[in-house]
This record gives sequence, C-alpha cells and structure tokens, in this order.
Amino acid sequence: MQRRSFLIAATIGVAWPALALAQQQQPSGAPARPSANTGPIQIEPANDLERAFIGALHDEAARPEFRRLLLDSQVALSLQSNLDDAPPRLLSLGEGRQAGFVFTSAARLSEVMGPAAPRAIITGREALGRLREKYVILNWRLAPMLTLEPPDVASYLNTAPTEAHPHP
Repeated sequence: MQRRSFLIAATIGVAWPALALAQQQQPSGAPARPSANTGPIQIEPANDLERAFIGALHDEAARPEFRRLLLDSQVALSLQSNLDDAPPRLLSLGEGRQAGFVFTSAARLSEVMGPAAPRAIITGREALGRLREKYVILNWRLAPMLTLEPPDVASYLNTAPTEAHPHP
C-alpha cells in the first residue's frame, strides 16, 4: 500500500497541471479563461522532512528515512478549533471513511488553510496516533502530497520509536 501511495503522490504532481490546462481550453478555439484553482502548489523543500519526502518519491531506498523523519519530526495537525482538547479536522470521504490533515510544517498548513487555522504542532507519531483508523493526507493541496490509508497509518505507528533529534 505504501508504494501505491507514493506513486499516487508523484502522479498528482505531474498530472494535475495538465488536467487544469485541459479544463481551461475551450472547444471552439476561444481563449482559455484563467482558472482560480490551477492545482496543488509545488513546494520547494524547506526542512529535512520535506527533502526526505521528495527523495522518497524518486528513490524507494529513501523511504525508510522518510518514515523515520515523519514520525520523529514536528508536524502541523489541522484541528477543528483552537480549544486545548480540539479533535482533528476531518474530511468525509463517504461510506463512513474520514481523512485528517497533517502538514510538514506550520508554514505549509498556513499556506493551505490560512494563518489563523487551528493546529497542533506535535510529532508525526502523535499526529498519526490521533488519526488512527483514518486516512491521513500529508500536505493536502500541495505537491507532493501523500495519502496514507488506515493500514498504512497502523504500519507507521508500529515502527519502533527512534531517539529524538532536533529539526529546524
């Protein structure tokens, strides 16, 4: 499942701009209207986690390091409110399935959800723990983006903890 999720993430980054362009072209040859949403924002890696994420898309051997960094690094979990005990913000996927949003940094969450969006800055392991048995969308509306299915989330959480290390 993890391999499929990485392939989906890589494909979205390539296909989305082409789909947006195709939707803008008019069949009558009329000029295309500019679209307000041309797809995910391509990120320029700003931290070790993001560099490992992009590396893992292109090199299967880099995926264990990405997994370790995702679990150990500080990430931003989108919340429903600013209350101390607020639950994660969830997206209904239909058929009883739900997804939560995790971002590789507070700045990435702000890019997508706005600077005032409720969040918790916690380790990736803690974020995945709060989204146990749900889908997890890493860097929603950004490219690359990764969707973990509930069994993938469980597999990540079953990874043995490592010694904490500092990250910018």
